[in-house]
Amino acid sequence: MIPIARSSLEVALVFAETFITMLLLDQLFGKTEPLWFEKAGGRNGAFDAVALCEGRSIRVLGTTVAREGLAFVSQVPVHGRDVPLTFTLRRRSIFSRVRIDKDETIRAAKQLVHRYFCSFTSIAADDLEAVTRYVQNAPAPPATDEPGIDEDYRTLSTRVQSAIVSHLVRLKRLAPPASGIAPLIRHRAEPLRELEDGRIARDVRIHSRLVAGDAMRSYDTRFRVFADETVELIA
Repeated sequence: MIPIARSSLEVALVFAETFITMLLLDQLFGKTEPLWFEKAGGRNGAFDAVALCEGRSIRVLGTTVAREGLAFVSQVPVHGRDVPLTFTLRRRSIFSRVRIDKDETIRAAKQLVHRYFCSFTSIAADDLEAVTRYVQNAPAPPATDEPGIDEDYRTLSTRVQSAIVSHLVRLKRLAPPASGIAPLIRHRAEPLRELEDGRIARDVRIHSRLVAGDAMRSYDTRFRVFADETVELIA
C-alpha cells in the first residue's frame, strides 16, 4: 500500500486537535500550573509573622517567601484556608491575606510543628514591591531628602500610615498633608507583644509638628497597632 503524504494544513489541523484534546483532559483531571513552592524560587530564611485565626493572633515563624506567597511553621494548628497574615521583612511590617494551599505536620526538635505553604490573595502594591526586592536580594530604594520625614515610618503599611495621619489631623496635631507631600512626623515602634486578651500588637510613638501662625508646635502621640492593622489611639 502506498502511503499518502499529508499536506501541511492537514498536519496543522491534527496537531491542533491533539493539543485541544490534551487541554480538555487536563481540565477533566484537574491538572493546573505548579504552585510557587512546587518549583524553584523564593528566598529561604526566618522572619517574624502573626496569623489571625478564629479571632486569635498566633505567632508563627516564616521560613520562605516568594513573590507569589510564603511558607511558615506554627506550634499550634492554624485553621481555615483564607488567613490574615502580618509578617516583617527588613523591619517593614506587611499585612496580607493568604490562601493555605498545603499543610503538613512534621517532627522537629522532639515536637510536632505545623508547616503551611500559602499564596497571597491580598497584598498592597508597595508591599509586594518590597517582597520582590527581598526575594531578589535587591537594595531598598534610596531615601529622599524630604525634610521632617522619618524613613523608618515607611516600614509601616500604607493602611496604618493613613490611619495614624487621620488621627493626628483630627486631634489637630498635624496639618492635613498635601498630595505627594510627606507628613512632618517621626516615629518609634516597639516590638510586637502579646496582650492580656491574647491579641498581638505593637505600640508606636509618633512625634508630629504643626505650624500655628509664626510658631511651630510639637506633639507626642502613642498608638497601638494590631496584627489586623487596626490602629488604636492610646494617648
